[in-house]
Amino acid sequence: MKAKRQAGRREWVPLTVVACVLLALCLAYVLAFGEGAETLADRVALVMMVLTVMALVVSLRRGTGATAVEHGAALAERLGQTVESAELLSRRVIGGDRVPVRVTFAFRRSAHARSATRPLVPNGTLDGLVADYRAVRPRRLVITGEPGAGKSVLARAFVAEFNRRRTEAEPVPVLLPLDDWGRQELFRDWVVRHLVRDYGITSAHAAQLIDSGLVLPVLDGLDELDEPGVPLPDSRAQQVLDALTGYQSGLEPAPVVLTCRTDLYDVLEASGRPMLDAARVEIDPVEAQEAVRFLAMRQDAIHREGDWRPVLDELRAHPQGVLARSLSTPWRLVAMATAYEQVDNPRELLGARTEQEVTDRMFAHFIPASVRAVDEEPRYSPERVHAWLHQLALQLESRGGGVNTLVLPELARSPGALWARVLYVVTVGLLALVTLWTFLPEAPQGRLGRGFVLLVVGITVTALLLLRPGRLRLLPYAAMCLPSWRSPLWAVAAKAVLTGRSRWGVLVSSVLPTLVLWRILAPEWLGGMGDWTMALAILPTLMLYAGLVAGHGLDATVIGPSGWLRGGALVALVLLCPAGVLLGLSLRAGLGLDTALPPLVLFGLLYCALSGDTVMYLCWLLIHFRRVPFRLSRFLDWCHAAGLIRITGGVYQFRHREFQEWIARHPAPLTRPTAPARDPATARTP
Repeated sequence: MKAKRQAGRREWVPLTVVACVLLALCLAYVLAFGEGAETLADRVALVMMVLTVMALVVSLRRGTGATAVEHGAALAERLGQTVESAELLSRRVIGGDRVPVRVTFAFRRSAHARSATRPLVPNGTLDGLVADYRAVRPRRLVITGEPGAGKSVLARAFVAEFNRRRTEAEPVPVLLPLDDWGRQELFRDWVVRHLVRDYGITSAHAAQLIDSGLVLPVLDGLDELDEPGVPLPDSRAQQVLDALTGYQSGLEPAPVVLTCRTDLYDVLEASGRPMLDAARVEIDPVEAQEAVRFLAMRQDAIHREGDWRPVLDELRAHPQGVLARSLSTPWRLVAMATAYEQVDNPRELLGARTEQEVTDRMFAHFIPASVRAVDEEPRYSPERVHAWLHQLALQLESRGGGVNTLVLPELARSPGALWARVLYVVTVGLLALVTLWTFLPEAPQGRLGRGFVLLVVGITVTALLLLRPGRLRLLPYAAMCLPSWRSPLWAVAAKAVLTGRSRWGVLVSSVLPTLVLWRILAPEWLGGMGDWTMALAILPTLMLYAGLVAGHGLDATVIGPSGWLRGGALVALVLLCPAGVLLGLSLRAGLGLDTALPPLVLFGLLYCALSGDTVMYLCWLLIHFRRVPFRLSRFLDWCHAAGLIRITGGVYQFRHREFQEWIARHPAPLTRPTAPARDPATARTP
């Protein structure tokens, strides 16, 4: 650690010397009577330029030396706090009403010799999962179970509990959905990408944490990577297992937790290429006795005992019957309890002859009951919620490969979003053509005119390159990740900016807007303009600048899936304020709109290059404005509160894969049970 700090100081010395020499030369030029800058305006401009260079030097130092010398334990602690705030286990997921479903599991013996050692006396319960995992050597665990058995719930509970009990030497558990892992992408690079996108940390810090063994990937959804019928050797699931087998920390297998459906992992294990050096646990089915206990303790069952008694009696009398088999997983049990809360009568399930018929009747009430539970006066009607979720489910199903994650900035890159990409290209092209068309007739001859044309062409190409999968961004993900406007995290960010390691860089960077404000507000005898009108016009820009600085100070604070949209809105305001000031000055000086149009259009083109993901998302919304709400992120956040959508890091997911497939098959709410379209228990059997 001492050597790292000394290396950081050595990197800082030349930057300090360069900054001091530059400052001395510029001050000598400014103060040279008769030879230097003769007017106050020239001197202020020169000093502002110097301070800008110094701010850039400080930023470079913060991005290189500070990153290199920062202690891994401090980075892990910050990431742990981020994960803790992001992966709050919703009460609705495990049942709500202070009555959770009891999830139990048992360790299974591996079919091969190279497996991890298991605990001598396992707990086998949700509360004891962390203790059981710590007894596994090496710390690699596979969680298996039937569809809806609670694998994701168990993984989320593990992340929350392990993070709460984590010691300084232990890694930080991070829940990662597997559906976007590409075949050509290294596992380490994929984890870095998710840490940057989902939790807002820098790529350098993410790589440092992974290389130090301070990240525990909790991988969810191995069974959702491939369509049915894909040959096992060519499957993405097999590729994941091969990559995890070679994932090491030094000479030891790196810790990892993986969830998978039982039948698929049995096939993978029988093939001779499972994840080696791992222990395996199998989630137990929910017994009829546990289902009776859970349902009988619900508040609604106590208040409406007459409606629920026949259902409970059926479960007691026929523990292997159709209803008991339909409620043998925590997901279906919780969905059934939610569907018949307060209003609908659960007796209708007694007439179902198949498990699929039970599912159809139950899901027909699930959305209306969830809407009633979240709002006394619902913001959205159940019919509209069903129709909008149906469109989103179709979007995911059209991408194939078992995709179940909804990333808002990526919607315009889905296979069915061709018209959204066309609209984006047309928008960028029109902005570039209007900029050149209004500038060229009045363009100065020589290098200045050619330079401006090259600048416009460069910005246009950068904006269009965002369409590519491996796109280059002028603003990284971390710079766009901002919390909600009313979040108390802004106060935390302001304190971190003023008292943290980067306070000197912030103070130096603040000199430039301060001098601009002084130049506008100060009276003429002090070298200012005394223009209060201009001050009122430019003040919002300075406030937005302060907001960006505070947002940057948040560093590794999780912001949720809507952070990109808030970041894009803030960048739009930052560019809109100077554009508005420019337009106001032009009109005040008696100039026409044609004079102010070129810079305004140029600002729009620059915004496409800085925040093209946001622009493409807006194009997608314009194409689908009749099928999804325009404020889609607000609707999805509401669905998360209602228990219809879950949030994993920086992505949205349907509450369960079975629910996503069901709603994709039903464009409208059911008025009566329908015949099953396919058996969900075998829908994804390889």
